Amino acid sequence: MVEFKNRFRIDFPDGWEDQTIYTFKGPDDSGVQHNLVLIIDNEVGGVDLNTYAKLRLESIKDTLTGFELMGQREKELKSGNKAYEIVYKWTPAENKTLVQKQVFTIIGGKAYNFTSSFSKKTIQTIGVQVDEIIDSFNPGSEQAG
Repeated sequence: MVEFKNRFRIDFPDGWEDQTIYTFKGPDDSGVQHNLVLIIDNEVGGVDLNTYAKLRLESIKDTLTGFELMGQREKELKSGNKAYEIVYKWTPAENKTLVQKQVFTIIGGKAYNFTSSFSKKTIQTIGVQVDEIIDSFNPGSEQAG
């Protein structure tokens, strides 16, 4: 388990905003350097989880070459928080297709967006590990409510 609280402190003047993106490096397998990226969206504007996920999906469809939706579903994390998962494939380069999974959850007015990429093979192996990592996510009681 890794807790990120109290790693460092930094003070910003007015007009600056935290846009932290966390990147976790996984194994290199089947031609894919696996990773898990967590983006925290501090301004969800009061949208519910399903609406947020569908807006993100529309944005993804419009930007990725060769996008093909493979599945989407609501789910629940071990913490009891609701989440929404989308899985799709796309072609970032000629002769290279990636399977990508995004999981969204909204807790305490903040959206947490997890993104990970796989090959067709590793979505079945490393994908299970990534699911376990995401399932363990709990931003703590200071974020709840």
